[in-house]
Amino acid sequence: MFVARGKVLMTAVMMIGIDPHKGSPAAVAVSTGEQPLGRIRVKACPSQAAQLVAWAAAWPERAWAVEGAAGLGHLLAQQLIAAGERVPGRAAQAGRPGAAAAGRGHQQERPG
Repeated sequence: MFVARGKVLMTAVMMIGIDPHKGSPAAVAVSTGEQPLGRIRVKACPSQAAQLVAWAAAWPERAWAVEGAAGLGHLLAQQLIAAGERVPGRAAQAGRPGAAAAGRGHQQERPG
């Protein structure tokens, strides 16, 4: 069970955390006991989500936690969702970056 801010996000056998670096996103699979199960780094490209899903096939009961799903990680979060993967969090589910923050009364910074 994965819990954040006192709410159960989901129950899954394991979670895959992604740090979406600009050139090469890195992923780490961890068990519910927080033991590392595997790591991968892929090149940022149109097939990045497919590469990650293929790597994660060994863990069919999985969920993805994408850092910065409302910013730098938004595209990757959307690609994973489109591939049928579970990506919890309002920012990941939103149709545009910053949409989750807008619903909580936060103002998005505007350039300029």
